[in-house]
Amino acid sequence: MTTSTSAPTLVILAAGLGSRYGDVKQIAGVGPDGEWLLEYAVHDALAAGFAQIVMVIRAELRDVLAERLAPRIDGRADLRFIEQTFDNVPSGCRAPIGRKKPLGTGHALWCCAPWLTGPFAVVNADDYYGRHAFGLLEAHFHRQRNPAMVGYRLDATLSPHGGVNRGVCRIDPHGHLQDVTEYLDIADRDGALSGTAPDGTREPLTQDTVVSLNCWGLTPALLPDLERGLREFLARAGASDEYFLPHAIATHLAAHGETLSVLSTNDTWLGLTYPDDRARVVNAIAALHASHAYPTPLWSHA
Repeated sequence: MTTSTSAPTLVILAAGLGSRYGDVKQIAGVGPDGEWLLEYAVHDALAAGFAQIVMVIRAELRDVLAERLAPRIDGRADLRFIEQTFDNVPSGCRAPIGRKKPLGTGHALWCCAPWLTGPFAVVNADDYYGRHAFGLLEAHFHRQRNPAMVGYRLDATLSPHGGVNRGVCRIDPHGHLQDVTEYLDIADRDGALSGTAPDGTREPLTQDTVVSLNCWGLTPALLPDLERGLREFLARAGASDEYFLPHAIATHLAAHGETLSVLSTNDTWLGLTYPDDRARVVNAIAALHASHAYPTPLWSHA
């Protein structure tokens, strides 16, 4: 299939280890036919008009991902798998010796840069972003070419089984992102939401706070700065440091005085952060199928 140069690409980051979940959550069955969360992202992106799917993976996942996804996507979009490895770094660089965990989401996106020639979305493999996220991004790129992100209400992104980490967004009156601050261990405790700020203090948060779930709409203009930041990161990185995509995006925006549009949605996030999250996700996905938001099985009408 020939990919349209104007239709966006979906990049799915699927190389993470999922240490808190304790299993390979990228391929955890949650749908009525054992569908994975990332399949819903692919399904919704195709419905919104995306024309290429690029998945950043670990080598051991290639066969199972290809066997399941290739027949469903064939004829509808290009499908490409890119392995995130320690030797896949810019020329003249090397990963820290003894490294065990991936180098981070910024490195993951850099790995597939040669195939990103037009606008593209970036999402995590273990998150469900709602039916409308990719339609919002596709419509945004029809109107303009500045980057964007889908913003979620904080209370729609929590887990009842433990604290979550979220990028808390500050937005200007024009709907542009001013900054993202990473808060850790966000949870409802004693009837009040709070999270740990970067300085280590516990701060209150409101239910309608807009947060980033790494659902980005980006353009190739980011890529030179992404590599520059990766080179700087590798020059000083320790055995457990990560090159995070939100930091790379913020650095790029600041360097060029560029704006990033925040596209708000009322969809509810679903994700597999903790093992006990799976039952809740399965029930929520089943309800979406029961309401005919999705066909059953998911690809039966593909």
